[in-house]
Amino acid sequence: MKNIKLLMVLSMVLLLFGCDVDYKDNPNEPTSVPTSTIFNNTLKNLVDNTRNGFSAGRFTYCTMQYWQQSEYGDEDRYVYRESMRQNQNNLYNRLANFKEIIDLNTGEDTKALAAASGSNANQIAVCRIMMAYTFDYMASTWGDIPYYSYGSDNPDFQALHVSGYPVEEQILSPKYATQEQIYTDILKELSESAKQLDPNSPGMAGDNLYGGDVQKWKLFANSLRLRIANKIKGANPSLAQAAMNEALASGVFTSNADNAMFGYESEDKNASMMYRAWHVNNRSDFAIGHSFMTLLKGENLVDTATHVNVVAGANPNPFKGMVDPRLPIYAKPNSKGNYVGMFIAESSSDAATFTYESLPGAAIIDDPTYSETLLEYAEICFILSELNNWDQGWYEKGIRASMEKWGVASDAIDAYIAAVPAASEENVLTQKYIALYMQGQASWAEYRRTGYPKTLIPPFKDYALYIPSEDRWLNKAFNPLVKEVTDLPYRMRYPAQEQTLNGDNRKEAVSRLENGDVIYSKLWWDVN
Repeated sequence: MKNIKLLMVLSMVLLLFGCDVDYKDNPNEPTSVPTSTIFNNTLKNLVDNTRNGFSAGRFTYCTMQYWQQSEYGDEDRYVYRESMRQNQNNLYNRLANFKEIIDLNTGEDTKALAAASGSNANQIAVCRIMMAYTFDYMASTWGDIPYYSYGSDNPDFQALHVSGYPVEEQILSPKYATQEQIYTDILKELSESAKQLDPNSPGMAGDNLYGGDVQKWKLFANSLRLRIANKIKGANPSLAQAAMNEALASGVFTSNADNAMFGYESEDKNASMMYRAWHVNNRSDFAIGHSFMTLLKGENLVDTATHVNVVAGANPNPFKGMVDPRLPIYAKPNSKGNYVGMFIAESSSDAATFTYESLPGAAIIDDPTYSETLLEYAEICFILSELNNWDQGWYEKGIRASMEKWGVASDAIDAYIAAVPAASEENVLTQKYIALYMQGQASWAEYRRTGYPKTLIPPFKDYALYIPSEDRWLNKAFNPLVKEVTDLPYRMRYPAQEQTLNGDNRKEAVSRLENGDVIYSKLWWDVN
């Protein structure tokens, strides 16, 4: 943990993320950095860190079988590189930058200057919201972690106690707060942030999420609170219900116009992560996963024995016979004009032998200005369907909202909704899984919470993949490299460096995990 803190300090100094950076050798350079610049750069880096080829492509997209690797195979089979585990360091750096903005807006000597980027209260509130979003991402990935909360005096919240603190108050080896503590505080932070936002005062200048629209930030805070409360309701029903009631009363997303979408730019250096992967770094490591392609095409997974029966352990496709109109947007046809999913490769050489796979859609990998979704209206609709006993109206609104966001023609939407089977737990949550495409972290949390969709290829099962252009079947098997797993991973292991740099606190956190620091230890809220 010590080097995490050092990286925070260095990033704030060397990358101009602190205040009062003095360029004595160049009188034409500014002596301080506007908080809007810190915020916008930090938000971009946060989206980069969570939506790149490793934290998204090789981790949550492959875990949820939206994509599979077409060049490698280890991560698809649950062996993750240490660099992926160490993404935690990057996220703490982003959190330190959000905290720096809060400090600049609360310090008596700095808040007047900081107000040039928007009202102090609104800047503090949006940073609290983004810290809640980031800590939720981290706690959902690792479990117990060092945690920080604005204005809290909880002695267990020891993260980020370095920059700006007297030497005697700095904490280089912070405790790991429990997930229950973290989520209780995250819901509190989102509630207070929504109330702190003042639509009658200026928002963050140059805000690259909502353009400084304070009311949109309020809706985002409430909608995020609804998502998180719904996630933890199995572990703490009373806390979750109170948070959901308050969020709904305060106001959540009501259309796609409210979606939290981070848009990239056309220049290569600021282009979207997957555009950069394909067109700047000249990589083509991913293809649409076989199970997801099968679901979109309205087909069932089949086994290797008869090429007819559903894979043992997976349910039939609840939308069998219905081709999803998002298919040609989510994916490209292969060179033969067919939509064929990528199998889960047993090795890099195994992956390289397959040349029939379909790549992700052009809107995703060929458009540098692609927008990443942090939270959308469709997800709120599906949550409201669930909270109202699998309500049909909210179910249909969720399907429509997702399709409209992706640009599906209205007549195709109408035809699909007219034919879709009635709302039920399985149908709503399977449609939610389809809608959460390109939001792997949220989808992974939903699977762990609910066990849906049932259309994924289970670990240690055989299955068959059909190649239309050759009219033949390819028999495959999904064999995870972690032999103890019986399901998808429940968490990511802690970074290895923690054993040396923060060993005692890590050890205490690991003791609270049912199987220790392994991917098959369930998190606190995962009671499914």
